[in-house]
Amino acid sequence: MTYIDVHTHFYKPSPVILSIENIHHHFQDVSTDHAISVGLHPWYLNNAENEMNALTALAQQPNIAAIGECGLDKLVKTDWNTQVKFFEQQLQLATYLNKPVIIHCVKAFSEVLFILKGITVPVIFHGINNKLSIVQPVIEQGYYLSFGKSLLYPGAAIIQTLNAVPASQLFLETDDTGISIKEIYKSAAEIRNITENEIALQLQKNFDSVFNYAGY
Repeated sequence: MTYIDVHTHFYKPSPVILSIENIHHHFQDVSTDHAISVGLHPWYLNNAENEMNALTALAQQPNIAAIGECGLDKLVKTDWNTQVKFFEQQLQLATYLNKPVIIHCVKAFSEVLFILKGITVPVIFHGINNKLSIVQPVIEQGYYLSFGKSLLYPGAAIIQTLNAVPASQLFLETDDTGISIKEIYKSAAEIRNITENEIALQLQKNFDSVFNYAGY
C-alpha cells in the first residue's frame, strides 16, 4: 500500500510514502530528485519578481509535480493587489505547463474561486479545516480538498466536512507538522468509516488523475 502525502514541508524518503515536498523560496537551489511543488506563498512576496523568474525556470523540470502553494490570505499583511498579481501569474504558469495547482486560501474563498474561473488544470485546496458551508462551493466546482492535522482531533464541523467530500475529490497531507501521513490516513478512514486500504486505493486513483508524475 502506498501512502500519498500531497503537501509537506518536511520531506523524508520512504519506500511506502509518496510525498510532494513544497518549496516556496530559493528555487535556484532546489534538488529535483523527488516530487516537488513550487510556488510563491502569499506570506512571502518581498522578492516576488525575482523569485517568479526562478520559479518559472524550475517549474519546467519533470519532477516538479505541481505549482503552489499559492493563493490569497486575508490575515497576512502582504499587499492584497500583490497577492492577486502573483497568484494569477502562477495560475498562468500552471496552465502553460499543464500542471496542477495547490491552493493556500485563508478567509478568501469567494475571491480565489472567482480568479479560478476558466482554469482548466486540476486544483487542490490544501489544509482544509473549515466548516462545510465555507467549502461547499469548492466541492461544487469539482476541485480537490486536502485534509491534514485537522483530522487528528476533529470536532463535529470537520467530521461533517470530510464526510461531505466525494471520495474522488479527496487528498491527505502533513503540511508543516511532523506527523506521519499514516496517522492522517488512519483518522480519515475512521471518520469516513472505511478501511485504510480503501482510502489508499482511492487516493492513488485521485493522484493518477491529477498528477503527471511517474517517479514512483
